[in-house]
Amino acid sequence: MKQHIQQLAEKALFEGHYATASKIWIQGNALPQDLTMVESLFKKVSTLVEASPNPDLYAILGIIALDYNEVFESEREKALIECVQWCKNGLDIDPDNYNCNRHAGSALYWLGDLEAAKKYYKKASELVTSPVLQIRLFNIHNQHNPNPDFDTLSIDIFTTSGMEAYNAGVEINYLLDKYTAMPAQHAQRLSTIKYQCYEHAYKLYKDAIIAQNGDFINYDPHTFAMCCNNLASELRSREEHQNAIEICTEGINQSCFMIILQNRFGAYLDAGLLELAIKDGQCLIEDFGDQMDFLTYFATIDTICDLHIELKNYEEALEWINLGLEIYYQLDPANSISQDQEVVRCFTNFYIYKANVENALGTQTQTEVTSKETDRLLESMPDNPSLLISRANSFIEEGDYSKAMECYGYALNFARAKKQDRSIQVALYNMGYLQVAYMKDNEAACDNFERSIHSGNQDFWCYYWATHCTYHLGDNEKTLHYGKHAIQVLAQQDNVTDDVIAEIYEHMGIAFLDLKRYDESIEYLKKSIRYNNLPTTIENLKIAEANKNSSGGFLSKLFGK
Repeated sequence: MKQHIQQLAEKALFEGHYATASKIWIQGNALPQDLTMVESLFKKVSTLVEASPNPDLYAILGIIALDYNEVFESEREKALIECVQWCKNGLDIDPDNYNCNRHAGSALYWLGDLEAAKKYYKKASELVTSPVLQIRLFNIHNQHNPNPDFDTLSIDIFTTSGMEAYNAGVEINYLLDKYTAMPAQHAQRLSTIKYQCYEHAYKLYKDAIIAQNGDFINYDPHTFAMCCNNLASELRSREEHQNAIEICTEGINQSCFMIILQNRFGAYLDAGLLELAIKDGQCLIEDFGDQMDFLTYFATIDTICDLHIELKNYEEALEWINLGLEIYYQLDPANSISQDQEVVRCFTNFYIYKANVENALGTQTQTEVTSKETDRLLESMPDNPSLLISRANSFIEEGDYSKAMECYGYALNFARAKKQDRSIQVALYNMGYLQVAYMKDNEAACDNFERSIHSGNQDFWCYYWATHCTYHLGDNEKTLHYGKHAIQVLAQQDNVTDDVIAEIYEHMGIAFLDLKRYDESIEYLKKSIRYNNLPTTIENLKIAEANKNSSGGFLSKLFGK
């Protein structure tokens, strides 16, 4: 179909119907993808316009200059200047030629001459309503204003051009990125309009491409795919994962490129469709690996490994783990990328994955593999917090708590020096867990859990253990504080058993009882019982109820701390 549209434009050009040819190539975004063909068209139009100057021919030259300048001029700036001159030649013949006005404005806009662009954009907007030009004129008007009045930005999204609607969404996204401090109500309004732009463009393209309604102006499979990609990203931000997957798939069926496949890969992960995510991840590496930057490439392999392990596909996981390790070992040690935090994180994961997989396959014990491999790696990366934390974990499994604590201490110091916040949080949490679970030191453990929280750790288990420790230390106010936070983040944590939830509510109920806040004590003890009906909790509930009804308040809880 696209080839047929291009043939219609060529036929119109051959027959001298330059306005029709211009409309098809420009409004329909129908210039050939083959640069050799574009170069041939450029030469043909240049010959025609030299023999008989015509504004529509100048407009065709203008769109080539804007989109494919390399076919006649390698320097972008020179090509844009040439574009302005061609458009001026066309406007000398017909001042109301929409395409010449718009192309002249766009060339000047990208050259940075905004005041000169404004004249042409205003004229083009008077001739045809354009949401893109409405936004760009707003940008020009506010070029020196750090806090524009977004109430003055009026955007008419209901254009008949999918390209216009799609580009308007892109332009709005630029605004949102540029003015990050804009008031929330304006950001919400613009975000809604952006979504509507992509949605409107999607419908126009879909009717033309999939429903084949004969609208050749909107028959543009690649731009449709780009629109699907952006619309799917908006849907993912709204947690409409299935819709995002379906729309990505529609776009991929028309034109598969790296970003849209990455988008569907992420949507599958969001939706928990791990098998399908693996397929897309492998396709990304196989088909687009040479287009990725190293960090993205490495992180994609890391995710594939993690997914295979999650699905217990251990042999497949091992193949990808070995690939990741091989790629890392091929890096030049002098190359700074080898010490990049994200690369080191993935590499650390690979050898931990390998230990887990080999343990699952029964080839070696996990502790044996992890300890040996970590010691070897620490020789070359002694200041790696992730490796030190992993080695500390191995020491715990070996029963050497003193060495484990020493490793956590080193990890903490190096993480602080490198400003690696997450490693700081994990090191402190692990120190606290070692102290409470193995060394039975609630006070020291509590200090480390609190330090981890103050460092930004908002994980459920850190709040849970902080609640546990403060309860056993008799600090009622802190028990309530950390217990409340644990409950708040509970929904974000998978696989928390009922007895753990019951324990949090029970600790809070007892803290309220100690503080003689009997109504709240009763409320939380009842919640605890709903999760785990323990005799001691039932008895303490009776005590709370008795204290509530007793003027003397002589009763006390059944079991102290």
